[in-house]
Amino acid sequence: MEFNNLEIDWEYLLERIERFLDLGDEYLTRKLIDYQPDPQLFQQHLAFRWIKSYHTGYFEAVTFPDLQDHASLMGMDDILDRLSENTAQFVYGLPCNNILLRGEPGNGKRSAIKGLLKKFADKGLRLIQINSRDLHQLPSITSCLRNLPFYFILLCCDLFHSTTTENHKELANWLQGGIETRAKNVLLYATSNCATPSSAYANDSHSSNPANRRNKAVEESLAEAGFGIIINMSPMQKTIYLAICRHLLQQHALSPGEDSWQASALAWAEQRKGYCGLMARQFTDDLAGQTILRQILTKKST
Repeated sequence: MEFNNLEIDWEYLLERIERFLDLGDEYLTRKLIDYQPDPQLFQQHLAFRWIKSYHTGYFEAVTFPDLQDHASLMGMDDILDRLSENTAQFVYGLPCNNILLRGEPGNGKRSAIKGLLKKFADKGLRLIQINSRDLHQLPSITSCLRNLPFYFILLCCDLFHSTTTENHKELANWLQGGIETRAKNVLLYATSNCATPSSAYANDSHSSNPANRRNKAVEESLAEAGFGIIINMSPMQKTIYLAICRHLLQQHALSPGEDSWQASALAWAEQRKGYCGLMARQFTDDLAGQTILRQILTKKST
């Protein structure tokens, strides 16, 4: 058979292909709406990831959740108190708000939110991490959780990093409240890695970049539109950074002389343009690893 001689009704063929694709979209959307997780899953686990799969998705249990302790987060007392207060209202079924936590990378935003799980898990709190690219699925995710006997915080880190216009619109609608009644057992706690002008290491090129200015404008618009509580974290001070380093060294059962490690800790942070908890942990892990390794090798050689 010579296919070149076939008469093909291209208009009809394209129409059928479009119809097929529409049916596929309809099926996948229906599957997402119909998806209902087993309540026993949330009884057995505390933390989850929302895993998107085309137009659908599912909750993946986190077997080894990172249960942060608020007591180990230094220089954040006011922020931790505000987060805990709103979350307590939430798990007691009282009026409460979605929260946006803004500050520079590595300063403890995510740890502060994760620490709520250890504090309120026995009150039915569960934590679900959602990617900023999947925010258009918020209504469907909420529908899956609405009738379950738990309280869910959706954790979205670096909220404005990779969101699309579709996600922005869906997020704004979800925060402001659409035609559907708000689920009383679902909140969104989001973080944003915005740069603050008062930072000792603020980079002027960051604010002058058109993409960064656009993201900042979108962030301000969404923040004003729907987050009831907006917490702006100030850049970490040197004294707090050093106090965190000291605390982490003590956790490693190390007590090197103040002069010997402080200069190295400051050089470590300055090389990376900022003081933050993440820098403190990386420095102390490096120092502890080197120190303990030398001790092991010394013992072996004697």
